[in-house]
Amino acid sequence: MTSLLTSISGQFGKAILLGTLFPVLIVSVLNELIIAPMLSFGPALQEQLRKIATGEDKWAAVSLLFVVLVITGILYNLNIPIIRLYEGYPWKKSGVGWLFAWPKKKRFREVIPLRKAVRYLRPRLPASCSLPDELREQQNALALFINSELPDSEELVLPTRLGNVIRCFERYSSVAYGMDAIVFWPRLVAKIDSGFAATIDEAKTSLDFMINSSFLCAISGLLALVLGILGPAPFSDGFVGRWGWRFVLFFGLAILFYTFAIGRAKAWGQQVKSAFDLYRFDLLKALGYQQLQPVTFFEEKALWQKISMQLLYADSRENPLPYRSTTRLSVSPVGVQLEVTRVLKASAVYGNLDVELKLQNKSAREAQFVMVYDTLPDGFKVLLGSPQSTGTTLQVSSISPPEMKTGAIAAKKRAVITYTLKPASS
Repeated sequence: MTSLLTSISGQFGKAILLGTLFPVLIVSVLNELIIAPMLSFGPALQEQLRKIATGEDKWAAVSLLFVVLVITGILYNLNIPIIRLYEGYPWKKSGVGWLFAWPKKKRFREVIPLRKAVRYLRPRLPASCSLPDELREQQNALALFINSELPDSEELVLPTRLGNVIRCFERYSSVAYGMDAIVFWPRLVAKIDSGFAATIDEAKTSLDFMINSSFLCAISGLLALVLGILGPAPFSDGFVGRWGWRFVLFFGLAILFYTFAIGRAKAWGQQVKSAFDLYRFDLLKALGYQQLQPVTFFEEKALWQKISMQLLYADSRENPLPYRSTTRLSVSPVGVQLEVTRVLKASAVYGNLDVELKLQNKSAREAQFVMVYDTLPDGFKVLLGSPQSTGTTLQVSSISPPEMKTGAIAAKKRAVITYTLKPASS
């Protein structure tokens, strides 16, 4: 998923310049000042760099520029593997990965039940009782932590904090709307305004700067360690003091840049989340489903899950989602599959029409309730008192257009809703 969330506004030059070239230049200067004195040819190297800076050796300047550009190009093309390394994917199944992930999974097992308990308790408190401000603040902080620091399942927890922050917003579209980010993001990009796309890229470029700086500092720290160990009497008091502080300095900088990267990843995630919030209905219309804009949370999740399956399995023709629909269902819980059959026929009363909606529960689970949204033919309205049901209860919330809520529909069972339409002029 991380590879899909790369530059989308076309500003590749800016991303390379700020996200990759600047870290290379900054760490190169630090290496010249800190690592070069450890080398036997360090003084000669510093003299050569002085000539390049003053313009005395132009060919050396061209060679140095070429080396910097090569390193920048390599680092830019390794951007995704480096980020995944920092997320913990390559080593999550190792002993070190288990050791790092265990406390995060433990925290997950602690905070999720706690939040569920608070959710259960709040609606059941007496109307006269209000949560103390401190407890409410703690609840908000807990919700923010869960939604920004941890994914929605313990199996998805990664060894590093950065990995969990990124995975958290990668899962946002699925948790919030039932949209598979891997399926929909490449399509959603086409609907994002260029100005908003630029803000997403700027957030990603800022993350790249921090990650690349951390990575290069870590390599420099390892270089200082190797040079120190391979030098004469590496563990003598004087020599450890010579290379030890360099090693600590570079690794300290690597950790510092990594810490900053977590904040940049959150900012990037907020932009990606906002893209789904703002442009998902534009995508729905672009996919051809102009008449299927959902009106409830349950209906939207079921709709996107259905479209996801159709896009993933293009050759599947099992219960395809129609591009236009006169009857829509919103089922609770999400995932219960209901099939609706709409029959329109002439009524016994001249000029009236009888509507029959057959709701078939195709799942092995009970539908706790179903919201039914129907449309009226032009020139007709619902006859008051005519909506009825068999196989379940029925509550009518609106008759223009018809909106009704059923009771439970058992697994593999069917309920039938009927009502009568009459000419609007009568």
